[in-house]
Amino acid sequence: MKHPCRPIPLIACALALSSAWAQRFDPLHPPNTYRNADNPHYWKNAPPYEGYWQQDVHYRMKVRLDETTDIGTGEVVLTYWNNSPDTLREVFFHLYQNAYDTGSYLGSLEDEGRRRNNGPVARRGTDLLRLRVGPNELRTELDNTVLRAELPAPLAPGERITFEYGFRTHWNGWRRMKLFNAWGFKHYDGAHWYPRISVYDRKFGWDTQQHLGNELYGDFGTYDVELDMPNDMVVEATGWLQNEAEVLPPDLRARLDIRNFKDKPWNERPAVITPYDPAVRKVWKYHAENVHDFAFTADPTYRIGEASWEGIRCIAVAQEPHASGWQNAADYCAKVIRAHSERFGRYIYPKMVVADAADGMEYPMLTLDGGREPDYRGLFVHEIGHNWFYGMVGNNETYRAMLDEGFTQFLTARGLIDIDGDTLVEDPPANAWEARYHKPELARESEVYAGYMRDAIRDHLPPINTHSDEFGYYEKQGCRGGYGHVYYKTATMLYNLEYVLGDDLFRAAMQHYFAQWKVRHPYVEDFRQSIIDFTKVDLNWFFDQWIETDKRIDYAVKGVRHRNADGGQLIHLRRKGAMQMPLDLTVVARDGRRYAYHVPNTWFVKRTNATVLPRWIGYDELGRDHVVRVDVPSGIADVIIDTTYRLADAYQLDNSLRVPFETEFDHHVGNRPDRRTYEGFVRPDLWWNGLDGAKVGVHFHGDWMRYKHKLWFTAWVSTGMGQYLREGAQPTDLTPFQFNFRYENGTEKLLKGSSVHVAARHLDGLELYSAGLQWRVPGDNTELYTTWRFLLRRDSTDLLYLQHPDEWEPASLNSAWDSGLKRRVDLLGGRSNVRFNVRNSGVGSAFRYAQLTLSAVNEHDLGKLKLHTRGFLQFGTGDTPRESRLYLAGASPEELMEDKYLRAGGFFPYDWTGHGRDVNHLQAGGGLNLRGYAGYLAPDLDEHGNVILTYSGNSGASFSAELDVDGLVRLRPKATRKWLHVDAYLFGDVGSMGYRSTTDAGTVRLRLATPRADAGAGLALTVKKWGPLVDVNPLTIRFDMPLFLSNVPAGESEHFAFRYVVGIGRSF
Repeated sequence: MKHPCRPIPLIACALALSSAWAQRFDPLHPPNTYRNADNPHYWKNAPPYEGYWQQDVHYRMKVRLDETTDIGTGEVVLTYWNNSPDTLREVFFHLYQNAYDTGSYLGSLEDEGRRRNNGPVARRGTDLLRLRVGPNELRTELDNTVLRAELPAPLAPGERITFEYGFRTHWNGWRRMKLFNAWGFKHYDGAHWYPRISVYDRKFGWDTQQHLGNELYGDFGTYDVELDMPNDMVVEATGWLQNEAEVLPPDLRARLDIRNFKDKPWNERPAVITPYDPAVRKVWKYHAENVHDFAFTADPTYRIGEASWEGIRCIAVAQEPHASGWQNAADYCAKVIRAHSERFGRYIYPKMVVADAADGMEYPMLTLDGGREPDYRGLFVHEIGHNWFYGMVGNNETYRAMLDEGFTQFLTARGLIDIDGDTLVEDPPANAWEARYHKPELARESEVYAGYMRDAIRDHLPPINTHSDEFGYYEKQGCRGGYGHVYYKTATMLYNLEYVLGDDLFRAAMQHYFAQWKVRHPYVEDFRQSIIDFTKVDLNWFFDQWIETDKRIDYAVKGVRHRNADGGQLIHLRRKGAMQMPLDLTVVARDGRRYAYHVPNTWFVKRTNATVLPRWIGYDELGRDHVVRVDVPSGIADVIIDTTYRLADAYQLDNSLRVPFETEFDHHVGNRPDRRTYEGFVRPDLWWNGLDGAKVGVHFHGDWMRYKHKLWFTAWVSTGMGQYLREGAQPTDLTPFQFNFRYENGTEKLLKGSSVHVAARHLDGLELYSAGLQWRVPGDNTELYTTWRFLLRRDSTDLLYLQHPDEWEPASLNSAWDSGLKRRVDLLGGRSNVRFNVRNSGVGSAFRYAQLTLSAVNEHDLGKLKLHTRGFLQFGTGDTPRESRLYLAGASPEELMEDKYLRAGGFFPYDWTGHGRDVNHLQAGGGLNLRGYAGYLAPDLDEHGNVILTYSGNSGASFSAELDVDGLVRLRPKATRKWLHVDAYLFGDVGSMGYRSTTDAGTVRLRLATPRADAGAGLALTVKKWGPLVDVNPLTIRFDMPLFLSNVPAGESEHFAFRYVVGIGRSF
């Protein structure tokens, strides 16, 4: 009897039987099923568009970590599928860790000397030991982090090839590949640690970008990895652990459970759970599919917590000394997985690990984190979120980091809000003062808008469609955020896209993008097209301005006509910025009712319950103004643009008819500035000086975002209580009312980086009026400035306030114009602040004089020592008023007016002040700064034998040095280290004052007096922090002992003797 199947049906039967027995998709266990037709995430099963392709990989790796040499040695079998339409004749590999080796491209960008730490440089990076295809050793060329290999035969489309290679990688603690001491144990992070084949994609072909420390890019596929580790290591890694019962048996797992250590004091030394035995090893075996990288972390002190969400294992590994602060880590990890899955799309991997690894970095199924509850919440939400944007949506982040970092930053804010609500969960306040005045942090502001607005208000935004390694260009243009805007500007863009589309359409569009590009490789243009295709809305205008330009949003409510009428009101809106957006308006009626309106900027109108007004077509110089008509029965009290505050307006004080203004007690607790309002702070103010006694007053300061309309005003009434007068001085009528006023404002619209100021004061006998402008040259560490100043003490009674009453010209206007520059430079391994100033007497001045001043203050680290130096040179002409002269020992009386402790007498004994035949005890840094000659008239002889006094003049030169030696002995008691610091130092000053003399021929010449020098030792006590008051300036009290003087007063005979001077602040 014949078989019922004929030949062709027989083949079909065989295929059907074969299919029935074929390996079904199983991402948890070998063999590799990544390319299966039943893998719902494989790109071929649902390409994002017709003709799309990407390459596939399967890594089989066996690696041994030698804990004695900190070297990992590995063998790899890599199968590579060429799914492209191109024939490949060469391949490229990335050896990322070579970026941290000596002579690398990254090293040329950084301070190579600093990275060497002045010692021998150990080998860093990764060595490729061999690379074969079959029996053929491939010819290779290595260029730092990129290796090129020639194939033995062309690899045609649709073909695959298998590479076999060995490698050696070195742990030296650089960047993400961390190695550090964990309470006597070694902690290892395996990140970017093996030679990885480069991506060959449709945009670039081979990705041959050098690794400069930022981002990465890899092919999706499967990893089978065996990690041969010391026996005491606790390991977590990408993928599903295949031999858990062998390496983590139940009894060991129970002893490692994090709950066992919930009461352990923070940072207390860990216990030994598994004694280290160098003769015993453990091999941890992992299998992972639908991933593009493999990373691990290993630490003997890890303790394990676990939770789950819908079958996904959520694992926390924390170092035992931190276990008490990681008790909820696994549970919070599960909450993050749920929140992100519900908002953007389901998490496709079987597990997620959060690891206590002193880092903040993401890898498939593994995040390396740090901190403790609740501070680590934002870090968890962000790094876990990267498994959506980086892990599952695998963009080329080296080329454009905005698609992973920016999208994840948006996801961070959204995730925190979904889990914890609008405000961040923070540590409880440290004290009752902070508890009363600390404002809760808003998650959206903290994670997104704060970083964006810092540069937006200064008009220093970069285009974000920029290579990840090229944001330095914009930093040099003044963009302080630089690379940070791939996070902040991108996330802000997404919030504004939500504002444009409406919440529901935006959420659906983002879910569509995620589903379309999951386990695939999108570029920026793919994201744009995905959103446009799904929404059927032309959003090119939106993406062009947000992604490709540095434009910013700036709208204003200019006014309302017929405001108090019962209808027919005309609202005048203005677009001051270059960026266009639709507007949501809230009109507040005089009877308290609110009316919602929407002004579209294109033909698209989002779903809204608001009344839609005529569209406003306008961009750049087209359509700057727009008037809309509304009918509000009781009249209009206010018009507000966007009460959700998603619209990233760069100046929000004019986004309503009423300027938003809030005033509170000036509590000095550090809160983030609120972009929604102008913030003012008021407090009572009490001060004292010897002449006025106690002064009682009120202080106000306010600003918007600590940049716009900065205002300070203090007014006092003198009481005379507690007067401390100079000996022999007679009481005088008190100055009943005194004030100090200053206003500053950023003027970035006139010139980026510029600001203006005006000031006026009647304080401690001095009337001072000034105005000026500054320009911080973008990205250049240079500030240019010009200032006009008018100083006047109306009569001799005003001189009684002064430390040096004889050193001010009474009843004479001192008007001066200062112009110059300040520049910070790195020089000879140190830091230098250079200042060049030109002063000319101004309009109405009673004096005609000019000064040219050059100074440089430098700092160099010398191991545990720190060297400070100051060079100073001044050339002056004319009849310089006494208060503005150059002084031998320190600051001029004019300079002392900026020090509230020294601008008036009383804080120090009066016999420490003035100038006489002997050195004295009060010194303020400045001038030629020869501190050992404080209060000394410094007599000298000119070339004719005449006595001249060189304690002041208008020209001179000096050099000072201080060597901090407190680094040799770190005396920092735990009780005081947070708020008190003591500096001990050696010092020396040398300089000469200039004077003018007349020659026999009648020519006036500038000559230098006999050089003088001092040297000694000093102590400086600094109160760094005043309890919970975070923005109160530190106070430094200085005690210097100039034990040596080169030129001693007539009353002294010893060059070496005990002397001392006291001052406020360091001398320079």
